Amino acid sequence: MSVSIRWPSRERLRMSAEGRVRALDVVAAVVVTLAALSILFAATGNDPLAVYANMFGAALIGPGLVTTMQQAVPVIGLGLALSFSFRAGQFNLGASGQFVLGGLFGTVVVLHMPGPGWLAIPVALAAAMVGGALLSSASAVLFTWLSAPVFATSLLLNFPVLSTTSYLIKVVLKDPASSRDASASIPLARRVGVLAPHDSWLGQLLEWVSGRRGVLTLLGAGLNWSLLVVLVIFAVCLFINARLPIGYETALIGLNPKMATSVGVRSERAILANMAIGGSIAGLMGILVVLGTHYRLIDGGLDGTGYPITALLVVMLARNKPAAVLLVGLLFTALTVGAAQLERDYGLSSYVSTIVQAMVVFLVSLRLTPRKLALRWGVRR
Repeated sequence: MSVSIRWPSRERLRMSAEGRVRALDVVAAVVVTLAALSILFAATGNDPLAVYANMFGAALIGPGLVTTMQQAVPVIGLGLALSFSFRAGQFNLGASGQFVLGGLFGTVVVLHMPGPGWLAIPVALAAAMVGGALLSSASAVLFTWLSAPVFATSLLLNFPVLSTTSYLIKVVLKDPASSRDASASIPLARRVGVLAPHDSWLGQLLEWVSGRRGVLTLLGAGLNWSLLVVLVIFAVCLFINARLPIGYETALIGLNPKMATSVGVRSERAILANMAIGGSIAGLMGILVVLGTHYRLIDGGLDGTGYPITALLVVMLARNKPAAVLLVGLLFTALTVGAAQLERDYGLSSYVSTIVQAMVVFLVSLRLTPRKLALRWGVRR
């Protein structure tokens, strides 16, 4: 009985080599960024190691971990939404408008739809997805019909959406009983609840396992069902990219649009579908923040979170890979939460997190891996 051994193909070895080089690019970018920040911290009279310990401790321990996870959910969701467009080679800058429009559509439905909460919530989620998909599809249609670049149209469409939403909140949806520029409060039965309230059997079980102030108890009482929604979206992204024809088509379009067309790929249809899917996810994130965190639609409340900008940096660094979006999203959110603690403890600007995120993305684009080392691994640059 003979046993045949299948050696990895040359193409597979080359792909793994490219992965190693990209990973080394990221490591080099992080090292350079940390070194530059260490010099900055030392120049302000602070111990860099103590500052880093304070920053990551505030973001990854106890209540700080809960805050990080709460903010990471919409960031990762928006990152997955943008990854659909980026995978098809379309630089979508419209996440902010799609995020807000989804919040608007969903809020209108959840406040005015008759019937029980268990029915109103899914309808509101569907309406938010439709809103985000319509706005994203507008850029795709302008691109496929008029060759208008997506990065320009998606960015410009943000402004009328944000302005119109602000007007509607102040004039039409404003709660007369409140001094804030915000809609009426979402009824309790129509909110997205936490995973494990303290008085639930699951909350009591977590408290018995980890204690009242334990990490599991805090996470169960602090995170809502949006977490599971994002995990489902993550699984769907993996399935579409790896198993459905449109996943292969959009990957080919992103690599070489002319070749994709020459082999029979209907590029217009694939781009439109991908943009619509991404927009629907962005809109879904908007209403989930309203129903699970803000509990009302606040003027400037969604775009003011900074989630769309962070998600854009996440997907640029993650290179459209869902698993990388998940990891980088958690890391960038932890930096944001930790930087807020630095402002309180050291008087340093909370924009430290933005500096780190932007520097890492910029330095990765410079490809810091030495060319000779890349060539030794068989990667030409």
